[in-house]
Amino acid sequence: MHSSHLKTLFTAAALAATFFAPTGESHAAESQPAVAVAPDYDQWIGKTLVRNGAADPSDVPADRLVHERDIPKPYRIVRPGSFLTQEYMPDRLNVHVDDENRITRINFG
Repeated sequence: MHSSHLKTLFTAAALAATFFAPTGESHAAESQPAVAVAPDYDQWIGKTLVRNGAADPSDVPADRLVHERDIPKPYRIVRPGSFLTQEYMPDRLNVHVDDENRITRINFG
């Protein structure tokens, strides 16, 4: 197996282990940089993304907003018609939005 495939497989296994860990537990040592247990990002779908430096829209309730500053790094915002690079980064959060900045999809890669 090619070394890049092994790295991807190892990273995917590490992410899977954190997703299925019971709440409050971590399978990583405290001293090493560990992959955090991912929150349920699907709860953001349908909410409005507020980009850094932009004011909160007055016609959207605060509980329906997601601020860009709260998105963990690395991330990228994917707008309709965006050209995306082809490199796969398993820890990068992709936040897909529509033309009104409503979040339509969340995925890693």
